[in-house]
Amino acid sequence: MLFWHIRFAFMPKPIPALQFIKNPGALPAAPIYAVYGDEDYLRRRALNLLCEGLAARGMEIRRVQEVESVAPRLDELRPPNMFGGAIAFVVGNRREGPRQEVSTRFKEEFAAYLDKPGKRNVLVFDASTWQRNLTVPKRVEERFPTILAEELKPWDLAGWEQLAQMQAGIHGLVLERDAVAALRDAVAGNLARAESEIGKLALLAKGKRVTAMDVAFACGYEGSDVTFALCDAILTGDSKSALRHAAKMAGKAETGSILSFLGLLRLQIATLGRVALSLSAQASEPDALATGAPRLRDALKGGVIKVARGLDRATLGKALGTLLDADESMKSESPDPAALLISVVAKLCEILHAAKPRPLVGR
Repeated sequence: MLFWHIRFAFMPKPIPALQFIKNPGALPAAPIYAVYGDEDYLRRRALNLLCEGLAARGMEIRRVQEVESVAPRLDELRPPNMFGGAIAFVVGNRREGPRQEVSTRFKEEFAAYLDKPGKRNVLVFDASTWQRNLTVPKRVEERFPTILAEELKPWDLAGWEQLAQMQAGIHGLVLERDAVAALRDAVAGNLARAESEIGKLALLAKGKRVTAMDVAFACGYEGSDVTFALCDAILTGDSKSALRHAAKMAGKAETGSILSFLGLLRLQIATLGRVALSLSAQASEPDALATGAPRLRDALKGGVIKVARGLDRATLGKALGTLLDADESMKSESPDPAALLISVVAKLCEILHAAKPRPLVGR
């Protein structure tokens, strides 16, 4: 069982989020934490790491955003759970219009809890709003560890690069120096947007090292919110979802975006082809995925293997031919972009998902 020491050394200075992200294990154990600051990406990243650390200690993470009364929650934190493990309440602390943050609305309840916190459970403030001069924030910072997600200074290029490389590393990528500069320019230094663009790069980049040219291509492609969900559905054999996503995309389809999307689909077909070729060479499923789709998310692997086992060279050629025909049509005939999009997705689903599993004959 984990029991906290009730008295803590004073910690008037918060821990910078970047410092915590680099070494989360250095954060001392405590019954109360606060993660706050104006930089949304850093705050979310630090909070997720903190929650992962608490979960690794065996705690159940419970997130609380809408609070009408904190007294019952705090009462749960005070005594040890008799019939379960420890819990960690993550309480959203945000001021919205005239509605004050929970640390202000329930000042008396929180102040009493700060004087005598639970011995085993944990309270975490997820504070996008944190007025440090008010009673609860001030006492939390005086007595317990806090993490400050401060916006990076415009001239802190090294700090921005470190975070961008961390984001890329999650996807198994490395950004070349010119790619970092190009990405920073493309997103105007916004780390949350950089995270989204790096997600595109994970699908679009051909290798593990990302160049400025890769960034220019990925960041120049403005897909809809379902673009990559549609690609996942095609990769994993989910025809129903693919067609549903295509219908959503069709409402905003334009010639330029469809041409870029056709290029993205070609990359998905190439991925399936590499996995299929590896399987035909008697590679194991893990080896085939490592060779053909090294950055594929775990949740997609089973579906990709199932689809790849049904592919042969003729099927792959037919799928690529569909994309080439659509590309030529867009450039020479000016068809309706929405109709062409739905037609291409429907044909790909018919070609790729209807194939029965069989060995791929090599040449």
